[in-house]
Amino acid sequence: AVHGRVLDLTDFAARHPGGDAILLAAGRDATVLFETYHPRGVPSSLLDKLQVGKMKDGEFAPSFYSWDSEFYKVLKSRVVQRLDERGLERRGGCEIWVKAIFLLIGFWGSLVQMYLAPTFLVAALWSFSMGVFAAFVGTCIQHDGNHGAFATGRALNKMAGWTLDMIGASAFTWEIQHMLGHHPYTNLVDVDEERR
Repeated sequence: AVHGRVLDLTDFAARHPGGDAILLAAGRDATVLFETYHPRGVPSSLLDKLQVGKMKDGEFAPSFYSWDSEFYKVLKSRVVQRLDERGLERRGGCEIWVKAIFLLIGFWGSLVQMYLAPTFLVAALWSFSMGVFAAFVGTCIQHDGNHGAFATGRALNKMAGWTLDMIGASAFTWEIQHMLGHHPYTNLVDVDEERR
């Protein structure tokens, strides 16, 4: 549901520009996710096509946000304006690929060197190097991939997101914890999953 409107995403999910991340919103009030992921807005005609019902008052949790406030409207327009001024690609771009290649070569190279190391101390140094590269794979490649920002294609974003699994964590649990537990409530100490 978005702003009290119950939406059927069954057919739309396959065409959603942001990939299957939209399915994380299934069965819940997804207003905060919707607003934070669509700063440029979504045509109301699309929401009209997807709407299958309306939530009754009290069926959804109270919001921390005032979506109709003048402050929010000005903030959103300034963010979009600033992004447009900087001329940054919304998804992909040369610098993200260069960074990804560097980090993946560093990670895999460190792993190979760790196993080929002649002594325990040298292996420990290579394992430290691998850990540093793994941290950057997690905070750069996987983060951008799971947010649908690594590439313009869904498959490449999914593969970039799976690099979290490659370094020993879970892209699936990260999507739930980070996208549902952190982004809607960033820095709200009592509810932000990454602040507790």
